[in-house]
Amino acid sequence: MPLQDVTLDDLRFQAAIVDEARKRIVRYCPEWTDYNLSDPGITLIELFAWMTEMMVYRLNRVPEKNYVRFLDLLGVQLLPARSARAGLTFRLSAALPLGPEDDTRALVAQGLEVATLETPTTPQVIFTVDEPLYIVPPKLTDLRTAEEFSVNWLNRVQTFVAFRIDPPVQRASFYLGFDAAERLRNHILRLHFTSERTQGTGANPNDPPLVWEVSIGGGGWREIRPSRSEGERDSTGGFNFEQGSITFYLPDETAADFFMGLERTWIRCRYETRKDTQGTYSRSPRIRQVRVETLGASVMASHAVYAEQEILGVSNGDPNQSFRVRNAPVLPLRSGETVEVEELRDGELMWVPWTRVEDFAESSMYDTHFTLDTSTGEIRFGPSIRQPNGKPHQYGRVPQVGRRIRIARYRFGGGAVGNVPPNRLTTMRAAVPFIDRVTNMAPAVGGRDPETLEEAKLRTRRELRAQERAVTAEDYESLALQVNEALDPEQKLARVKCITPSASAGWLPPGMLELAIVPDAADQVYAGDYAGLVPGADLIRAIQSYLDHYRLLTTTLTLRSATYVGVRVEARIVPSIHVADEVVVGRVVDMLRHYLTPLPSAADTPFIPDPESGEPWHGWPFGKPLYVAELYALIQRVKGVKHVLEVKISTRAVDPLQEISLTAMGEEADPADARVGIAPSPVEGNRLLIAPDALLCSLDHIVTVEHL
Repeated sequence: MPLQDVTLDDLRFQAAIVDEARKRIVRYCPEWTDYNLSDPGITLIELFAWMTEMMVYRLNRVPEKNYVRFLDLLGVQLLPARSARAGLTFRLSAALPLGPEDDTRALVAQGLEVATLETPTTPQVIFTVDEPLYIVPPKLTDLRTAEEFSVNWLNRVQTFVAFRIDPPVQRASFYLGFDAAERLRNHILRLHFTSERTQGTGANPNDPPLVWEVSIGGGGWREIRPSRSEGERDSTGGFNFEQGSITFYLPDETAADFFMGLERTWIRCRYETRKDTQGTYSRSPRIRQVRVETLGASVMASHAVYAEQEILGVSNGDPNQSFRVRNAPVLPLRSGETVEVEELRDGELMWVPWTRVEDFAESSMYDTHFTLDTSTGEIRFGPSIRQPNGKPHQYGRVPQVGRRIRIARYRFGGGAVGNVPPNRLTTMRAAVPFIDRVTNMAPAVGGRDPETLEEAKLRTRRELRAQERAVTAEDYESLALQVNEALDPEQKLARVKCITPSASAGWLPPGMLELAIVPDAADQVYAGDYAGLVPGADLIRAIQSYLDHYRLLTTTLTLRSATYVGVRVEARIVPSIHVADEVVVGRVVDMLRHYLTPLPSAADTPFIPDPESGEPWHGWPFGKPLYVAELYALIQRVKGVKHVLEVKISTRAVDPLQEISLTAMGEEADPADARVGIAPSPVEGNRLLIAPDALLCSLDHIVTVEHL
């Protein structure tokens, strides 16, 4: 393939320089009228044009390596490749336990490689398991009710009355307790129920009024939903059928917790009617037997391949030695991933780990330091630099001559190719006992190619323009989001809004800024739990500490939670004749919940375009008013809606912590103290105005159907 021709001399002497200069004579020197070649001024123009052409020619010949070195001098380095991550779900060949008293468990080792199928046109994409996964059989120890918690009904011969009285009251619940010694996080549990068959209880067997939750430690609960996968759907009919099972995918937060003095991993079933179509129980379900088994478990994996104990070479004893690994780019080093040098200790040669540093500026001649360029895989040892007094100074220790050098372990790979769709990681490159198959149920995300030089140039301009100082509101918002790179995944920042004195309508004095922050709690918000919208103290401290390095000394910065406004939509619609009423109502309610939300929903999100950009909807913008007209348009787009007759909105303030007082605080909570029991007030007019620091949240929407 021929090389592309590169035009280095892109500024022509005559056309681009001399002629352009002559055109400007009239503007800058109107008294200059002689443009002949004999004129001394024209001679000077041609002389400077020649010099300019030579300088441009030489600059255009500067290789990219020089650009990179120049960026290094500015403290800017090319960003390395980033590895995509995906949750791998391993399915057992037989459910655990294998027998009544069997304690068999399966182990998926750290570093196990799982890949996509290789085709003639696409190579395999390999992921490796990040940590060991122990798949254990669940040990059910407790079956209790909230009203009679001291009584364990698990091994009793009597039929277990789930909600204790007939008819049961709302928020009544029963608890399944599992041995706290067994970690069940990320496990797939199937609960088998044998119940008394009942008829006419009032509850919808296809959508029973039951809410399932699992303990996450610290007194908290996380809602879990029965699996809707083929072969795993809820077949209990709300405990109305004699035989049935429910399958749950327990989240990573699952943990043992103390409840009523007992430490267990708890699963709670609560009777709660959230939709009119769910119905109510006129008679409490009767459960005769409960049996639990493990179908598999999930673990995180990264798009990477491991290389171990790779020999880099032998030291010649000179300063500034460099070696390269066989595979690049290299992913960020983890614990145990480092360079090792052969050293003589107590008469024996052994491998001694050295420490990676960003540069040798603070390294003495005795420090066992090295640098690593992750993009190229180059490993370099300390240089010897001559000082102003003429004496050389060694920065960092030099490996002894003749000693071998190796890298104990490293990961290579990464890039956008790792962002594979769901159900593509299906090939285990090594057999694992008791494991039948594996897949990624969700797409892999986070993969990024190494930064190119052109991308680095653009990023450098933005960073230099900021001058390491936050001045505008946009500066503070952009810098606050950068904190995510150093935070744990459990405490990510999703959105932020900087409120200035001019935008505060007078409540902020000059020199004071407020940051309204929204934590990343999309899963909780989707489940109706708004407690995750309250930022934790650790998150606030991390953002405050980071921004203190950039704020002006005259600026006072405070951080707080965003303001949330709850909205209830009451709509009257006419459905299509070929769609069931309850189906259309469910679609409309679901669409409203995904639209009137502070964060984009994480599960089964319908496509909602942004009214302005047409891009996918990412949650309600700060301070954006809500118009009734846009709700008309939104509902009209729902499949199965023929006409929208009327739309009304009502609103009230939302306190995220109090919104879940009836669900997270248990049956002892008083409904009178819960804000969820406060009715919203109707909105006058055709729009709802909200404050600049406010976001919208969905309340319980009401959709009624009329047939014309």
